[in-house]
Amino acid sequence: MINTIDFEITPIDEAVEAILEKIKEYFLKDIDDKFLSPLIESSVAKLVDELRQNLYCVIEYPYVDKVYRDSFYHYYSSKHFTYQRDCIRIALFDGEITFNDFLTPENHDKLKKNFLGFFVIRPTINAIHGRSMISPLAFENQDFQICRCKTSCLVYGVKLEVEGFPFSSQDGETIRCAETTIWALMEYFGNRYAEYSPALPAKIHKALERFSYERQLPSNGLTMDQVSFALKEFGFGTRIYSMDAYQDELYGIIDNYIESGIPVLLGLQNEEAGHVIIAIGKVSEGEKKRDAQEIKKIKMGMTEIGYIETCSFPAKYIVQDDNFIPYKQISLQRPGEHYEDDKCKNYLIDSIVIPLYPKIYLEATLAKSLLLQVLTDDYVGHQFADGFILRFYLASSRSFKQHVSTMVGMEDGLKSNIFMTKMPKFIWCGEVYSQEKFEAVDKITDGLIILDATEANKESIDALIFAGYPDRCITLNENNFVILHYNFNNFHYFSNLK
Repeated sequence: MINTIDFEITPIDEAVEAILEKIKEYFLKDIDDKFLSPLIESSVAKLVDELRQNLYCVIEYPYVDKVYRDSFYHYYSSKHFTYQRDCIRIALFDGEITFNDFLTPENHDKLKKNFLGFFVIRPTINAIHGRSMISPLAFENQDFQICRCKTSCLVYGVKLEVEGFPFSSQDGETIRCAETTIWALMEYFGNRYAEYSPALPAKIHKALERFSYERQLPSNGLTMDQVSFALKEFGFGTRIYSMDAYQDELYGIIDNYIESGIPVLLGLQNEEAGHVIIAIGKVSEGEKKRDAQEIKKIKMGMTEIGYIETCSFPAKYIVQDDNFIPYKQISLQRPGEHYEDDKCKNYLIDSIVIPLYPKIYLEATLAKSLLLQVLTDDYVGHQFADGFILRFYLASSRSFKQHVSTMVGMEDGLKSNIFMTKMPKFIWCGEVYSQEKFEAVDKITDGLIILDATEANKESIDALIFAGYPDRCITLNENNFVILHYNFNNFHYFSNLK
């Protein structure tokens, strides 16, 4: 029985050996580890080897992990084999630290600045990676943008915060891939928005009781319908899109929601099995393939104009796949590319689940169609130059207006009109660029259209809230469109990702 908490500080290049020693000391005391150790070492090294080489670790045992402890009391404690209830936690810091830094209040700001997150090693020997929240800055490869939330933790008496996306591997019994993605999603939304709260494994199983016709533990995994049902029980207005219904358009839908800062659950399927992962961000592959993009056509007056959607640009998407380390990059056309097994390499996206705020009634495909109606309308539209670029995303009106407040060079009267315009909680935005402006570093738009995301009308332009064009702006006032004599300029690229 350990009555005190054991802490050890080690540089990252010695971390694998130090963690393995703790696993042997605390988890494998009563187990013949000759066969297990190589598997465990490989699993630990898989994550540590991807971290930056200047990091330092604080290794802590015993650590009470809320996710594993929930699984322990609802499942593992009832098994004949004895499972431990405590975990090992590894906290990560940028640069060298000492115990004296934790004991000296003057050094706490340094610790807070350099803290890059943590990961948990749980005593489920065949699936040791538990809950983690690691900043992308901790990894060697960090050239990407993702949805992020903040969480706090206490390390050696000092309260620290980290920003990233939650991650865990499945334990194979209480949570498989689908439950893991639901947990990560609820952890993200629960830490970011007051309307939601994190959900532990037992709460996820409880939410699915009405949908289940057999025992839930040990878990046999979930279908995408069950995943959607669980999220609906947790307060989301979920939307399911299938590859059968949307074909290649599905890739653009995924991109639109990722650009909106909404994590997307991807249901993968091969000839034998399924898998669920979360897409949380993206990284552009540059402009090298621009000429190969499909140019779409719309009719403006008597003229047919070509345009390109940014969702068709080459990109890799950042995913949390519980079979790998956090922040893996994939191609949507080849989501199984990192697997060694040939069958898993053949995974294709079969369907997706979007966790939407319940009052968002206008979904992506209808919103984009409506935006093009606005753009081509004789009264509220505008004829942009042939070959313009269209970027489309969902945003909260609060974050959008805050972004407008930072615009340098935009006329004060126009800013004021935007601030005073009544908007719902969420809005669909379409940014229009010339190719030259989109390829510039600062990315200044030529135009902007804002739609009401709570408007489900499919056959009119009633959803239009604001349109900004080079020669005029249009706003909605008391259900009437009003022309504002401002030239819309100096609006920069808005991003929901960090």
